[in-house]
Amino acid sequence: MKKEQLTSLIDAALCNEPCDTVFINGQILNVFSGEILSTAFGVKDGQIIGFGEDYVGTSTVDLQGAYVVPGLMDAHIHIESTLATPKEFSKAATAHGITSVIMDPHEIGNVLGTKGLDFMMEASKNLPVDFHMMLPSCVPATIHETSGAVLSAKDLAPYYAQEEVSGLAEVMDLMGVKEKRDDLLAKLLDAQHAKKTLDGHGAGLTPMDNNLYRVVGISTDHECTTLAEAKDRLEKGFYVHIREGSVAKNFDALIPLVNSQNHGRFTFCTDDLYIDDLYRDGSIDDMVRRAMAYGLSPVEAIRMATLNPATCYGLKKKGAVAPGYDADFLVVDTLEDLRISRVYKGGRLTFAEGVNHFSYEDHRLPPMENTISLPRLTKEDLVIKSTTGVLHAIEIIPNSLLTNHVILAVDENALAPVGSDEDLAKLFVIERHGNHGKVGKGLAKGFGLMDGAVATTIAHDSHNLVALGLKDEDLLLAMNRMEEIGGGIVLVKDQKILFELPLDIAGLMSSASMEVIIAQLASLHKAEALLFKHLTFNPFLTLSFLTLPVIPALKITDQGLFDLSKQAFIAIDEALE
Repeated sequence: MKKEQLTSLIDAALCNEPCDTVFINGQILNVFSGEILSTAFGVKDGQIIGFGEDYVGTSTVDLQGAYVVPGLMDAHIHIESTLATPKEFSKAATAHGITSVIMDPHEIGNVLGTKGLDFMMEASKNLPVDFHMMLPSCVPATIHETSGAVLSAKDLAPYYAQEEVSGLAEVMDLMGVKEKRDDLLAKLLDAQHAKKTLDGHGAGLTPMDNNLYRVVGISTDHECTTLAEAKDRLEKGFYVHIREGSVAKNFDALIPLVNSQNHGRFTFCTDDLYIDDLYRDGSIDDMVRRAMAYGLSPVEAIRMATLNPATCYGLKKKGAVAPGYDADFLVVDTLEDLRISRVYKGGRLTFAEGVNHFSYEDHRLPPMENTISLPRLTKEDLVIKSTTGVLHAIEIIPNSLLTNHVILAVDENALAPVGSDEDLAKLFVIERHGNHGKVGKGLAKGFGLMDGAVATTIAHDSHNLVALGLKDEDLLLAMNRMEEIGGGIVLVKDQKILFELPLDIAGLMSSASMEVIIAQLASLHKAEALLFKHLTFNPFLTLSFLTLPVIPALKITDQGLFDLSKQAFIAIDEALE
């Protein structure tokens, strides 16, 4: 801020010059005092400059007794997982009162490295949502997979000078911390020296592991799935991000831990959320409503979505409707149902009664290259058989990122008993970044796949191609189609493409509009009914997390099956001890 602007703000705060806008007859939910304040407030240069009836503005907005609450914040989200660009995401987010997000671009970072970070930073500028970036700490996520890029501490360090950067994103390489690997320690220290927040990723961590994470400066976790896990984090001083996304749904399990004494250490996040789910059902706003329905007061529930994440990430001008804070706020008719009638960003109306008022005309995407380079596979490459009389399979847990490790008894030298009756499908991960073209082979149980095959280049976190199928011919067609469309999601049945959703930006996001993507996802959900039975979960996001070797119990990468309990790869037919 320049001296001239500060001088003008001082004069406006003292009523010596007019504000840009004065809002009158509103009831402000004050997240500091817990009170409802019936007062006018002035806005100048995008921030609130004072409470009181003496302010005069160039324009005046009569709120007619409605409530004013701070703009909502998603405490942890991967924008790439919405399948939309930041621009299109902001259209859906604004409609649900989200004015700020803490984004972790490690999806595109794993594909393109710093080029991916630069793309997201540029693509998220000058929008009605503020995108605060966390720098991906683990690219690749572990040494057990092949990513398209490597981000070292030296690569990340220059980004801390940028205002949009709020810290180091989810540290998921527990073994890297335990083994004191130099580059990971440098990343931790750089974030600490920059006085930034360090995010955790505590899936499967023991209480002793959590001690370790706190000692190295990690202060958040979004991977709690049980009350016991959340309680351990809470007692050790973590911020617990309660997650409710398109796959991982932890709200109901964790909200009983929250009360009037401890709610200041909880926030809400989505982590991974399709844009159609956000547009249709909301996200943070829905969690605020559910928290109030559970028994928290409106002030407590709204703090969890506003002041708490702002405090957690050191955003000193976010999270409150008060002097000196950015004028990001919602106008709601009643607090209990949080029906959002208007959204203001920097004091300017961006959404009102179902209509976006922000102009996107001048917003252009940076250019993006094709990132899909695949080996040509044959049916012989897809053979899965046992030489030992056993086969190891990944059993999914619906609406969870966790999996079970299942061991199947078969005849020696028998082919895998793939089929809908056994609810067992072939599973492959193919390196798609043009490095070496390795193929990891596995079996998946629990998807309810009846026929055909599906493939996607959304495969956390290295985003290689992952494919699931019953018939080799369908699997090959789905895989080969990926390179032609630049990545995405493909469904095949009887050697015909049922549906495809091209994701032309790094094989992760579509450059299409929100409306087009939502229509495509509606078609996807219709097509999936032809392949899967009795779906109570999102099969594609579930599939995309089978490749993440930091979440128990058994996962698969381009290098093979990974057993987290052993911290080692196992052969698909590894004999029992």
